[in-house]
Amino acid sequence: MPKDKCGLLKQLISEDSTYKLLYDNLPDAICIIDANGNYVEVNRATETMTGYPASHFVHLSLDELFCEQGRKKKEEYFLKALNGETGTFEISFKRKDGEIRDGYTTYIPIRHGAEVVGVFSITRDITAEKANQVKGMTEKHRMEEALRESEGQYRLISEYSMDLISRHTADEKNTYLYASPSSYALLGYEPEEIIGTSAYDYLHPEDVDSVREYMRTSMNSRSVYTLTYRVRHKDGRYIWFESTGRYRYLDSGEIGEIISISRDVTERKQSERRLQESQQRYRSLFEYSPSSVYSMDLNGRYTSLNSNLEALLGYGREELLGMDFQQIIDREDLTSTLYHFEQAKKGNPQNYETTVIRKDGSPMEIAVTNVPIIVDERVVGVFGIATDITERTRYVEQIEKLSYLHALILGSVSEGIYGLDENGKTVFINTAAAEMLGYEVSEFIGQSNHALIHHTKIDGAAYPMEECPIIQTLKDGKPRVIKEDVFWRRDGSSFLVEYRVNPMIERGQLIGAVVVFNDITGEREIMRAKESAEKATQAKSEFLAMMSHEIRTPMNGVISMTDLLLETQLDEDQRYYAEVISSSSRALLSILNDVLDFSKIEAGKMALEYETFHLESCVAAAVELFLPEAAKKGIELGYAIAPDVPSQVYSDPSRLRQVLVNLIGNAVKFTERGEIRVEVKRSSGNESADLLEFRISDTGIGIPSGKLDRLFQSFSQVHPIMNRKYGGTGLGLAICKKIVEMLGGTIAVDSVDGAGSTFTFTLFADRSKQDFTEEKRFGAGVEVAAGAQGSASADGQWGIASNAADTADTENGKAGLSILVAEDHPVTCQAFAQLFEQLGYKPDIVHNGMEVIQAVTEKRYDLIFLNIEMPVMDGIKTARLVRRLLPVDKLPLMIGLSSCGGTEKRERCLASGMSAILSKPINEEEIRKLLATWGGELDQTERIPILNESRSENPSGNL
Repeated sequence: MPKDKCGLLKQLISEDSTYKLLYDNLPDAICIIDANGNYVEVNRATETMTGYPASHFVHLSLDELFCEQGRKKKEEYFLKALNGETGTFEISFKRKDGEIRDGYTTYIPIRHGAEVVGVFSITRDITAEKANQVKGMTEKHRMEEALRESEGQYRLISEYSMDLISRHTADEKNTYLYASPSSYALLGYEPEEIIGTSAYDYLHPEDVDSVREYMRTSMNSRSVYTLTYRVRHKDGRYIWFESTGRYRYLDSGEIGEIISISRDVTERKQSERRLQESQQRYRSLFEYSPSSVYSMDLNGRYTSLNSNLEALLGYGREELLGMDFQQIIDREDLTSTLYHFEQAKKGNPQNYETTVIRKDGSPMEIAVTNVPIIVDERVVGVFGIATDITERTRYVEQIEKLSYLHALILGSVSEGIYGLDENGKTVFINTAAAEMLGYEVSEFIGQSNHALIHHTKIDGAAYPMEECPIIQTLKDGKPRVIKEDVFWRRDGSSFLVEYRVNPMIERGQLIGAVVVFNDITGEREIMRAKESAEKATQAKSEFLAMMSHEIRTPMNGVISMTDLLLETQLDEDQRYYAEVISSSSRALLSILNDVLDFSKIEAGKMALEYETFHLESCVAAAVELFLPEAAKKGIELGYAIAPDVPSQVYSDPSRLRQVLVNLIGNAVKFTERGEIRVEVKRSSGNESADLLEFRISDTGIGIPSGKLDRLFQSFSQVHPIMNRKYGGTGLGLAICKKIVEMLGGTIAVDSVDGAGSTFTFTLFADRSKQDFTEEKRFGAGVEVAAGAQGSASADGQWGIASNAADTADTENGKAGLSILVAEDHPVTCQAFAQLFEQLGYKPDIVHNGMEVIQAVTEKRYDLIFLNIEMPVMDGIKTARLVRRLLPVDKLPLMIGLSSCGGTEKRERCLASGMSAILSKPINEEEIRKLLATWGGELDQTERIPILNESRSENPSGNL
């Protein structure tokens, strides 16, 4: 074999590190044979298999290893391999100890370009397999699999490496000849996309020239090179690459190609940049700090310093570096300065004042901060910051000279006042402060204020100096006001204080602070009493809310089941009894609403919600509510609105309707014959065009003149005997009075005993707040009376209400509407099921929020009723979770059910994703109205929430 081929063969073996890894660790015997049939190199497994050391094996003759037949077979397959053909055969060989073993050998040609320069011999010992013919075939397959695996090892390493393995032409283009699959993960390109393209096409324009120059330089060296550069990802962004490679040389000495391994080092480069920026910030802070900044080793010698220290001491940088700081300290201050330095060496930061001797011999007072420099939890030096305080000391001396005048001024002030210097020591204190603290003035001057009177927090915990607001003002110069804190007297007792701390600034420099404080111990006791009263009020409100829920839940069952009972076939007595139960239940509900409303008003928690609304609609809704009862009694009920009253007003429609319902309801209750009229007009004798007057007059039993003053009092009943007949809590008119006054109006009554009453209240309707133009009011000045336009029909429906019911009846035809009811009370569950069955629906019933979540994941629902007070998971949490779990196009319409209302609860329900909230008890009419209101929305994929009111806030029961 020519020398150049032998050299090329050895070069290929030595350069391919991946091959060497497989070569050295494969359990099969691997031999490298040159074109003349001579063994060039063998692996460690060959020595194990034959017993010959590698150095001995390569010099063995074929006669020592093989019999004659084996030598012929070896020569046959060797020639095939030289012609480029891979062959596998069985052969017997003789170990060094003389034992004959059987082997399974594969000859693989080793190519360089188109030329075969040698042969791989891979041999596996199959003696044991030969001894067992049954297992022979299995072992043969295993050997073939192992051979295939060994052939694919190199390919696996290349294909599954996280780094980009590539081959390039060694020219100016650096063209990709091969790229491993990791090119996609690193650069976004498939290998096929970049093979044949120039590597320089992907470099950042600023890096192209430097990389070209580096590659040209590396061509003259056979060593491995490493360079870092930016490369463009397929998505357009640039990432940092680090490539390690080398030039591959041919036997002729020419460069064949470039082998490169590249990895993404973007994160490392960013970390290096952040570190560099941090170092630069530190250097800038060190160099440009207005103070003199320096560092010392543990022997007290300066190791670094900024220019301000040079200016402060008058020495040059070269003179100071290596100088012991003791050389410039005044002898009188040396002992204390050394003490602070030793403390800093122990890891304790220090703040102190000392005197230095400048280069020109002049003394200078400075304030010094020493902090330890800690590396790997070990103090290696001391960092220092020095500030010239000579001028500040002079000003402090001047202040001390004027202390007598200050004392005269401060002595006349009842508030405690004291002043501190920059280090927190008292420089003056007035008499009031000394008396409150229990000190003599002379005892307090010069003392550390924090350690003396302000060493604990209000909870008794230690007060670190760095957290103290007074000390913070001394450091940053910002004024602070502390509403409540603790100061300590000399006798060890403490007292509550409110104090202000303001910085003392002279010629732009912070020289101290002034503290002004008051003893608020007595005020605190008053606040505690107030808080106790507020807690009692809160407890009462919470109790009423809880009782509302507990009462409304069974009441919902009573009313719902009674309404269902009235829908069945009953005899006359049974119907009478059921109607009594129904009316009694609703009377009890009305009483509960009054008590809750009055409690809210007393607690100041009844909120007003102003909006622009149609006035006639509000009045008509209140009147229509009582038309059936008025018709039943045979009395006329109607309303009239003056033509000059604006159709759109800005106020709280819910509260206005509540007042109207209460007053009209009282009129209907106490009127047996005649008529009831509701009139709205502008208030006479008032300059404001926005003040409206509402009059509700009746021909009822009237009120004695001597009892009119008790009419609007809480729990007051003018006709005790009559009230036993008509019922009531005596809260209705008190609530009306509070609401009218909250709306900015007044309420009054004019009555004649036995001849009727007229209630008048005013409402300030600010038209300047209207958000749309006023439209011409329909039917202005036209009365609506029960006897004419508004008489009740046989089925108890009229006006708008009957229209809503008709629409709901249309909805009953939606056989595909899927409804889920979440209610924990068994009676309410049964009532809901029967109510919906009467409307033509069959709802699914669950009992808590977790069951709702399970239900909506198994079935799609159009409408879900959620009890807000459910156990396990309440309705609000359930609604939020449903919105997160389901896609927008599958979200059901969610309606809240509550036993106690309130603005806050309604807002929480709407914010959770519910579209409305209903108050218990729920009746069939409310469900019909709801289906009429939301019928069109139930067919839409997108739910649009609307505001709604609970019944405790809306006595009319309208949705």
